[in-house]
Amino acid sequence: MLHKKDRMFDETGRSFIITHNLVGKNIKEWEEQFMENESHRKQKRKDSVFVTHEIISFHKDDAKNITLQKMEDITREYIRNRNPKGMYIGVPHFDKEHYHIHICASGVEYHTGKSLRLTKPQLLKVKNEIQEYQIEKYPELSKSIVEHGKKEKSLQTEKEYQYKRRTGRETDKEQLIKILHACYDKAISKEDFFLKSKECGLSSYSRNGVLTGMLFAKRKYRLSRLGFTKERLMELDKEINKIKELKEIRSKRKENQREREL
Repeated sequence: MLHKKDRMFDETGRSFIITHNLVGKNIKEWEEQFMENESHRKQKRKDSVFVTHEIISFHKDDAKNITLQKMEDITREYIRNRNPKGMYIGVPHFDKEHYHIHICASGVEYHTGKSLRLTKPQLLKVKNEIQEYQIEKYPELSKSIVEHGKKEKSLQTEKEYQYKRRTGRETDKEQLIKILHACYDKAISKEDFFLKSKECGLSSYSRNGVLTGMLFAKRKYRLSRLGFTKERLMELDKEINKIKELKEIRSKRKENQREREL
């Protein structure tokens, strides 16, 4: 996060580092404070998350309208919405025409020991709130508006992000998602979606008799983690049911018309 090679600086050489509920000016001091704060955790587990790495990104077509001041303001608003009782470090980055902000957040609130974890609905709420703030205050960043919770949401892990940044190539997961999107857009039902994915050379796997995911590049990928939840797949069946209903209505109208003619 703090490597100067990727950090964003303006023409005067200025940048920013937001430190929320932290003091000091270097990584060692911040690390000690994160670890000391972690010692207050109320519910300790072997797999406790000490810190999370979160990213706020902007569309490349908004590059001409992005400034450090806007990025800093949006970062501070994000922290206020997420939970101001946490410990945070925020840094702006720019690489390959991609403006974004890296945020390191503590696993627990500052000195309370309460978890800073967000449930999926809570995270979605934070995303929507920061986007509403951006739309109201910076309408010029219109290309960076997405429908959170829909298929446009980011499904990229930090490991995948770093791989793509390092190699410039799509990950296997991204390639699979593209294929599934193409199948979904052409499908007229859930059954047709799976048939089309099979025609594209994809193999599926099941658990307890329920089709759960896809096999791709010798790995298993759960459909729900690719953005294809049960609810989303059910939308396909809703569409075909609507078509059936319309056909039935038209058929009945024709029958009634024939009866009247007789």
